Amino acid sequence: MLRSKKIKEILGLNRRNQEYIRPLNSPSSKKIADNKILTKKVLSKEGINTPEVYKLIRTKKQLQFLDFESLPNSFVIKPNQGTGGNGIVVLYGKKKGQTAWIRPSGEIMSTKDITMHIENILEGRYSMGSRKDIAIIEERVKTDPFLKQYSYKGVPDIRIIGYNQVPIMAMMRLPTKKSNGTANLHSGAICTGIDISSGITTYSMHMQDKSLISDSYEMIDSTLDLKENKKLAGIQIPYWEQILEIAVKCQKASKLGYIGVDIALDAEKGPIVFELNARPGLGIQVANQAGLRWRLEKVKDIEIKSMKHGIRVAKNLFGGEVEESIEAISGRKVVNINEKIFLYYKTPVSKKKNDPQNREAIRVFVDTGLITSRINKTLASRIGFFEAIKYFYSLPIPDKFESFKDAQEYIDSNQTTIIGHPDILRVAKIVEEGTIKIRPVICVHTKIASEEKEIEMVVTEDTTYNVVIGRNELKGYLIDTSKTFT
Repeated sequence: MLRSKKIKEILGLNRRNQEYIRPLNSPSSKKIADNKILTKKVLSKEGINTPEVYKLIRTKKQLQFLDFESLPNSFVIKPNQGTGGNGIVVLYGKKKGQTAWIRPSGEIMSTKDITMHIENILEGRYSMGSRKDIAIIEERVKTDPFLKQYSYKGVPDIRIIGYNQVPIMAMMRLPTKKSNGTANLHSGAICTGIDISSGITTYSMHMQDKSLISDSYEMIDSTLDLKENKKLAGIQIPYWEQILEIAVKCQKASKLGYIGVDIALDAEKGPIVFELNARPGLGIQVANQAGLRWRLEKVKDIEIKSMKHGIRVAKNLFGGEVEESIEAISGRKVVNINEKIFLYYKTPVSKKKNDPQNREAIRVFVDTGLITSRINKTLASRIGFFEAIKYFYSLPIPDKFESFKDAQEYIDSNQTTIIGHPDILRVAKIVEEGTIKIRPVICVHTKIASEEKEIEMVVTEDTTYNVVIGRNELKGYLIDTSKTFT
């Protein structure tokens, strides 16, 4: 449940329908969202990826000629006009030696079972108003490896609520054994709130057994059903900026004034849109422990000039509180992509502990693409490594190498000489100014986010920033990308 002080901020079902869905979502825009085939066509024109369609089955007569042998080992069956995730069947593997497929629960579906399910789809069992429908057989998205570790044999997706071209609220939905590989909350999937500004997960909920009165959720802090259940707070969602951009593009393409956009992360294709929702549910408020109502009212009268402007408004209005909540939930420190740290002089100026004279404040860049941190040659000399650098550059080391193999062979042949100075721990092979070079590695005493530690840094001349922190030093930290340009 939401905290009581936020009750007035909550968007209820009636207000959602009367103030947002009915006046803002025209019949033509709803038609796009309610028809998955039409959604794919509209989004394709905008260059937005959706799952590839293998087969469209419109009649029982056509179903009789379905060549099951032509189907891949994994695929998804879904109704074209289904609602709430009903009728979606995920088949993630083929039974060895049989024309049968395996569901995430372990249940085996034979060709007879699949035929019966498709017949139910055609008869309208899962569609709005029980209207006759079309069955879609489409690719099963191959989950991004990073998110795969949090999901039980299914594809997690990210729901973004959009209004006035502004991403209002977001959550990630994680399949569980109970949900049978789907990200449907009412089937038992986990919902995890996401900070709009940074793309970092916060609170997590799991729907309790269905009640006749209303939906009820229990707060959880880790995954379910996995061999090693993992903490859910503090996950940095990959491609976050791109995900927000896609959500805004989907709203413009569909002309839905109030929209839910469901996006998955494919291991090869990156963000891929599952579907658009003209009537997105309200459980996202529980996942975020925040109400939609006040957020919608905040942006109601803002004139949004561009996609970038809409995203910037979202980050400015609804972000910035992530550090306190994440640190409280996960116990992990948050660092900005541009972070202020301290470098300590190798030889202290003062004997007093924590004397400001013994350190230098530096604005660094956090780069998870690098393994080992880097430091500018001039700065390294200034904080006490002048003699080590002078020694290294006095050696007759080739200015460049044709390949990393050549560089390694040179290191192996001259190891003792290259690390002849006590302050040089080792040497690293790096690309500097477009060529392969060998550079010394030193150990620098630093302070990051109130924690003092020794960091290995490659001394280099090719840096926009005086110091770049690599991922070797980022274990236990979360990166908040929202402050990139502040």
